[in-house]
Amino acid sequence: MNDSIEWLGECCFEIPMGGPGMRGGVSLTAVRGPAEDLLRRLGAEDRRTGTWAHYRDLDPLSVDAPWTPCMYGTSGEWSYVLEDSGVCAWYQHWADGNSSVMPRDGEEFVCLYANVAVQPSWLFYAPGDGRLLRAEFRHSLTGPARESESGRAHLLDSRLRSNGAVWPDPDAFSSPAQWRAFVEDRSTGLHAAVWRSVGEHTGLRIPRAAVEVGELPAALLVDPFM
Repeated sequence: MNDSIEWLGECCFEIPMGGPGMRGGVSLTAVRGPAEDLLRRLGAEDRRTGTWAHYRDLDPLSVDAPWTPCMYGTSGEWSYVLEDSGVCAWYQHWADGNSSVMPRDGEEFVCLYANVAVQPSWLFYAPGDGRLLRAEFRHSLTGPARESESGRAHLLDSRLRSNGAVWPDPDAFSSPAQWRAFVEDRSTGLHAAVWRSVGEHTGLRIPRAAVEVGELPAALLVDPFM
Protein backbone atom coordinates (compact mmCIF):
# COMPACT_ATOMS: atom_id res chain seq x y z
CA MET A 1 0.00 0.00 0.00
CA ASN A 2 1.32 3.45 -0.96
CA ASP A 3 1.46 6.15 1.70
CA SER A 4 1.60 9.91 1.72
CA ILE A 5 5.15 11.21 2.20
CA GLU A 6 4.11 13.11 5.35
CA TRP A 7 5.36 10.22 7.49
CA LEU A 8 8.94 10.94 6.40
CA GLY A 9 8.62 14.42 7.93
CA GLU A 10 7.07 13.05 11.10
CA CYS A 11 10.07 10.76 11.57
CA CYS A 12 12.75 13.34 10.68
CA PHE A 13 14.20 13.72 14.17
CA GLU A 14 14.16 10.07 15.12
CA ILE A 15 17.52 8.35 15.45
CA PRO A 16 18.19 6.46 12.19
CA MET A 17 17.02 2.91 12.69
CA GLY A 18 20.26 1.24 11.62
CA GLY A 19 18.36 -1.80 10.39
CA PRO A 20 17.58 -3.10 6.92
CA GLY A 21 15.64 0.02 5.84
CA MET A 22 15.30 3.76 6.54
CA ARG A 23 13.27 5.92 8.90
CA GLY A 24 14.83 8.90 10.73
CA GLY A 25 16.51 11.81 8.94
CA VAL A 26 15.67 10.63 5.42
CA SER A 27 16.15 13.03 2.49
CA LEU A 28 14.24 12.93 -0.81
CA THR A 29 15.22 13.86 -4.35
CA ALA A 30 12.56 13.42 -7.04
CA VAL A 31 11.96 14.33 -10.67
CA ARG A 32 9.26 13.74 -13.26
CA GLY A 33 11.20 11.31 -15.42
CA PRO A 34 12.90 7.91 -15.49
CA ALA A 35 14.72 6.60 -12.43
CA GLU A 36 17.78 5.55 -14.44
CA ASP A 37 18.37 9.12 -15.58
CA LEU A 38 17.99 10.51 -12.07
CA LEU A 39 20.44 7.96 -10.65
CA ARG A 40 22.97 8.66 -13.41
CA ARG A 41 22.86 12.39 -12.76
CA LEU A 42 23.42 11.79 -9.05
CA GLY A 43 26.58 9.85 -9.87
CA ALA A 44 25.29 6.30 -9.46
CA GLU A 45 27.77 3.55 -10.22
CA ASP A 46 26.23 1.97 -13.34
CA ARG A 47 27.68 -1.48 -12.86
CA ARG A 48 26.26 -1.69 -9.32
CA THR A 49 22.80 -0.21 -9.99
CA GLY A 50 20.26 -3.00 -9.86
CA THR A 51 22.77 -5.43 -8.31
CA TRP A 52 20.68 -5.75 -5.14
CA ALA A 53 17.11 -6.99 -5.36
CA HIS A 54 16.32 -4.92 -2.26
CA TYR A 55 18.02 -2.26 -0.15
CA ARG A 56 18.05 -4.70 2.76
CA ASP A 57 20.39 -6.96 0.74
CA LEU A 58 23.09 -4.27 0.70
CA ASP A 59 25.64 -4.45 3.52
CA PRO A 60 26.58 -0.84 4.42
CA LEU A 61 29.89 -2.03 5.86
CA SER A 62 30.85 -3.26 2.40
CA VAL A 63 30.45 0.21 0.84
CA ASP A 64 33.75 2.09 0.61
CA ALA A 65 34.25 5.81 0.02
CA PRO A 66 33.39 7.72 -2.10
CA TRP A 67 30.13 5.76 -2.43
CA THR A 68 26.99 6.10 -0.33
CA PRO A 69 23.93 3.83 -0.53
CA CYS A 70 20.44 4.95 -1.43
CA MET A 71 17.10 3.36 -2.24
CA TYR A 72 14.96 4.43 -5.15
CA GLY A 73 11.53 3.93 -6.69
CA THR A 74 8.77 5.41 -8.82
CA SER A 75 5.40 6.99 -8.10
CA GLY A 76 3.29 7.74 -11.16
CA GLU A 77 5.41 9.93 -13.45
CA TRP A 78 7.87 10.63 -10.64
CA SER A 79 11.13 8.88 -9.83
CA TYR A 80 12.69 9.36 -6.41
CA VAL A 81 15.82 8.65 -4.39
CA LEU A 82 15.85 8.30 -0.60
CA GLU A 83 19.02 8.71 1.47
CA ASP A 84 19.54 7.94 5.14
CA SER A 85 21.17 9.67 8.10
CA GLY A 86 21.05 13.25 6.84
CA VAL A 87 22.86 12.50 3.55
CA CYS A 88 21.66 14.21 0.35
CA ALA A 89 23.78 13.64 -2.75
CA TRP A 90 21.86 16.14 -4.89
CA TYR A 91 22.39 18.92 -2.36
CA GLN A 92 26.08 18.12 -2.07
CA HIS A 93 26.54 18.19 -5.86
CA TRP A 94 24.56 21.43 -6.10
CA ALA A 95 26.61 23.07 -3.32
CA ASP A 96 29.78 21.97 -5.13
CA GLY A 97 28.64 23.72 -8.33
CA ASN A 98 28.01 20.54 -10.34
CA SER A 99 25.71 21.74 -13.13
CA SER A 100 24.82 18.20 -14.26
CA VAL A 101 22.37 17.83 -11.36
CA MET A 102 20.50 21.05 -12.15
CA PRO A 103 16.89 20.56 -13.30
CA ARG A 104 16.46 20.78 -17.06
CA ASP A 105 14.13 23.10 -18.94
CA GLY A 106 10.58 21.82 -18.66
CA GLU A 107 11.50 19.39 -15.87
CA GLU A 108 9.67 19.41 -12.54
CA PHE A 109 11.97 18.61 -9.64
CA VAL A 110 11.90 18.62 -5.85
CA CYS A 111 14.48 17.99 -3.13
CA LEU A 112 13.77 17.82 0.61
CA TYR A 113 17.05 17.85 2.53
CA ALA A 114 16.24 16.99 6.14
CA ASN A 115 19.71 18.00 7.44
CA VAL A 116 18.47 17.33 10.97
CA ALA A 117 21.91 17.14 12.60
CA VAL A 118 22.97 20.75 12.00
CA GLN A 119 19.98 22.54 10.39
CA PRO A 120 18.61 24.32 8.48
CA SER A 121 16.46 21.93 6.50
CA TRP A 122 16.04 22.88 2.84
CA LEU A 123 13.30 22.67 0.23
CA PHE A 124 14.34 23.00 -3.42
CA TYR A 125 11.76 23.10 -6.20
CA ALA A 126 11.88 23.51 -9.97
CA PRO A 127 8.39 24.07 -11.40
CA GLY A 128 9.52 23.35 -14.96
CA ASP A 129 9.90 26.94 -16.14
CA GLY A 130 13.69 27.16 -15.92
CA ARG A 131 13.84 28.33 -12.29
CA LEU A 132 15.26 26.51 -9.28
CA LEU A 133 13.70 27.89 -6.11
CA ARG A 134 14.88 27.19 -2.58
CA ALA A 135 13.76 27.99 0.93
CA GLU A 136 14.62 27.01 4.46
CA PHE A 137 11.80 25.19 6.18
CA ARG A 138 9.35 27.77 7.62
CA HIS A 139 9.95 30.21 4.71
CA SER A 140 8.11 30.82 1.45
CA LEU A 141 9.54 29.71 -1.89
CA THR A 142 8.22 32.69 -3.84
CA GLY A 143 7.87 35.49 -1.32
CA PRO A 144 4.74 37.24 -0.02
CA ALA A 145 1.54 35.79 -1.43
CA ARG A 146 -0.44 37.79 -3.97
CA GLU A 147 -3.86 36.74 -5.14
CA SER A 148 -2.98 37.41 -8.78
CA GLU A 149 -0.01 35.07 -8.83
CA SER A 150 -0.30 31.58 -10.29
CA GLY A 151 1.91 28.78 -11.60
CA ARG A 152 3.26 25.57 -10.10
CA ALA A 153 5.62 27.29 -7.64
CA HIS A 154 2.85 29.48 -6.25
CA LEU A 155 0.57 26.46 -5.99
CA LEU A 156 3.19 24.73 -3.83
CA ASP A 157 3.55 27.88 -1.75
CA SER A 158 -0.21 27.90 -1.26
CA ARG A 159 0.00 24.33 0.05
CA LEU A 160 2.78 25.31 2.44
CA ARG A 161 0.77 28.24 3.74
CA SER A 162 -2.47 26.30 4.11
CA ASN A 163 -0.65 23.60 6.09
CA GLY A 164 0.92 26.17 8.42
CA ALA A 165 4.46 25.69 7.11
CA VAL A 166 5.06 29.41 6.38
CA TRP A 167 4.95 32.06 9.08
CA PRO A 168 3.00 34.26 9.54
CA ASP A 169 -0.30 32.53 8.88
CA PRO A 170 -2.99 34.11 11.07
CA ASP A 171 -5.50 31.44 10.12
CA ALA A 172 -3.31 28.62 11.43
CA PHE A 173 -1.71 30.18 14.53
CA SER A 174 -3.06 32.56 17.12
CA SER A 175 0.31 33.82 18.35
CA PRO A 176 4.08 33.63 17.79
CA ALA A 177 4.29 31.36 20.84
CA GLN A 178 1.93 28.87 19.20
CA TRP A 179 4.07 28.99 16.05
CA ARG A 180 7.25 28.30 18.05
CA ALA A 181 5.60 25.30 19.67
CA PHE A 182 4.63 24.05 16.23
CA VAL A 183 8.19 24.43 14.90
CA GLU A 184 9.67 22.70 17.92
CA ASP A 185 7.28 19.73 17.74
CA ARG A 186 9.57 17.14 16.22
CA SER A 187 6.87 14.64 15.28
CA THR A 188 3.84 16.42 13.85
CA GLY A 189 5.10 20.00 13.50
CA LEU A 190 6.91 21.96 10.83
CA HIS A 191 8.76 19.11 9.10
CA ALA A 192 5.62 17.02 8.76
CA ALA A 193 3.77 20.05 7.35
CA VAL A 194 6.45 20.68 4.71
CA TRP A 195 6.54 17.04 3.60
CA ARG A 196 2.74 16.90 3.58
CA SER A 197 2.61 20.00 1.38
CA VAL A 198 5.09 18.60 -1.13
CA GLY A 199 3.21 15.29 -1.23
CA GLU A 200 -0.12 17.00 -1.82
CA HIS A 201 1.36 19.22 -4.54
CA THR A 202 3.27 16.57 -6.47
CA GLY A 203 1.09 13.53 -5.81
CA LEU A 204 4.16 11.60 -4.66
CA ARG A 205 3.34 8.43 -2.75
CA ILE A 206 6.08 6.41 -1.05
CA PRO A 207 5.36 3.03 0.59
CA ARG A 208 6.23 3.40 4.26
CA ALA A 209 6.39 -0.31 5.05
CA ALA A 210 8.70 -1.01 2.09
CA VAL A 211 11.05 1.83 3.08
CA GLU A 212 11.23 0.79 6.72
CA VAL A 213 12.12 -2.82 5.91
CA GLY A 214 14.31 -2.03 2.90
CA GLU A 215 12.17 -3.59 0.16
CA LEU A 216 12.99 -0.92 -2.45
CA PRO A 217 15.96 -1.40 -4.82
CA ALA A 218 19.36 0.04 -3.89
CA ALA A 219 22.08 1.94 -5.72
CA LEU A 220 25.41 3.55 -4.85
CA LEU A 221 25.81 7.30 -5.33
CA VAL A 222 29.14 9.11 -5.44
CA ASP A 223 29.86 11.58 -2.65
CA PRO A 224 31.37 14.68 -4.36
CA PHE A 225 33.15 15.74 -1.16
CA MET A 226 35.15 12.51 -0.84
